[in-house]
Amino acid sequence: MTGGGPTAGNGPTAGNGPTYEVLARGGGGGGGDGSDESDLVQHLLADAAIKGVIVIVALIVLVLGMVLIWKKAGRAPHRDDR
Repeated sequence: MTGGGPTAGNGPTAGNGPTYEVLARGGGGGGGDGSDESDLVQHLLADAAIKGVIVIVALIVLVLGMVLIWKKAGRAPHRDDR
């Protein structure tokens, strides 16, 4: 059988594909120093922190808007001026 299978010299096992490059750097196979994984964890933590701050700010703006609308609508408790 002739053709272009993975053992014919043009597949990822030939040493010229993206799989070979990842494995040559030490990633993907559990080897290496783990810096890629720590960078990913650091990026995910920063992303979660930014999203948390956005949610907190949005909630503060929502509460302030509700209080302002409540006061403008005249539903705020009035002082009894006697």
